[in-house]
Amino acid sequence: MKTYDLNEKIAFSPEKPIKRHFLNAKGFHAAVIYFKAGFELEPHAEDYGVLLTVLSGRGVFTDGRGAFTLEKNQSIYIKQGETRGIKAEEDLVVLGIQDRAKS
Repeated sequence: MKTYDLNEKIAFSPEKPIKRHFLNAKGFHAAVIYFKAGFELEPHAEDYGVLLTVLSGRGVFTDGRGAFTLEKNQSIYIKQGETRGIKAEEDLVVLGIQDRAKS
């Protein structure tokens, strides 16, 4: 077993999100992403599905179904190839678990 202290990875930048990968495993990997309030990640598609869980703050998450405001302990799953975007309404910390399993 291995434990991870995500508090050790905290870092914000006014210019861009900071992504800290902390686990690569067969089929998935996990990262914590820090967004400064006001930052917007424009909608784009990726070649993997991802489960995004807000650890702190609040943001608007977009996918193929629309826009959803999420706060602490709320999650959204976005499928492989589906458009996704994030706008941080407050300083935002998100846990991302990328599904890297072969479809």
